[in-house]
Amino acid sequence: MTHTTPSLSVRARRGLRNLAIVVASVGAVSTVLAVDSGPASAARPMNALAPEITSSAEAAVAALDAYAESGSVADEQTLAWHRAITARYTARELGYDELAMVDAWSTTDLEHQRAVLGALTQVGVPYRSNTSKEDEGFDCSGLTTYAWAGAGHQLTRQSGSQIAQAQRVDRDAAEAGDLVHYPGHVMMYLGVENAVVHSVNTGRTVEVDTISERKFSRLTFGDPTGG
Repeated sequence: MTHTTPSLSVRARRGLRNLAIVVASVGAVSTVLAVDSGPASAARPMNALAPEITSSAEAAVAALDAYAESGSVADEQTLAWHRAITARYTARELGYDELAMVDAWSTTDLEHQRAVLGALTQVGVPYRSNTSKEDEGFDCSGLTTYAWAGAGHQLTRQSGSQIAQAQRVDRDAAEAGDLVHYPGHVMMYLGVENAVVHSVNTGRTVEVDTISERKFSRLTFGDPTGG
């Protein structure tokens, strides 16, 4: 596997320890949460917030790439802002605690963040067998391949091989961006409870989703970066 340069993860860890950035992130989240787009509705169609999720994820990807290049405080603040917005919309879509998802994404490394955000830019894109093409179509392993390629890691284009080559992690230790696998299907964990993003199956799309507890407890988790 091809790895991103060590400085990427080092910058992330330094950023998490930087009080000024933490304060900026909290301020951004507070401002975002003050904008009320209305409560989640059980009658709302699946992934009704897809346009909001994808547009905010695209902005967050651009901000992350800029920060990875510059390492500047200003660029990290911009990343914190757009990452928080994307997490907030994703949590709202699934009915999860918004601050918990904001926290789950901000405390993982930049590679995992980049993979999650990259996958979320494709919410609503149709499922297509044996395909991994931006804005056109993905099968399940095609989506994870695409997302992790953006983070600098080339995954094998087969779900079983992807999880076999990843470092196994316990469910309780899994982070946003880690692979979630059951036979024949691979997903990406969103870091909170049973939340995932995946390319589902024929007739559906890339979606943020909640996996049932019965199934979720039997899944396999893996870190493509090797930990």
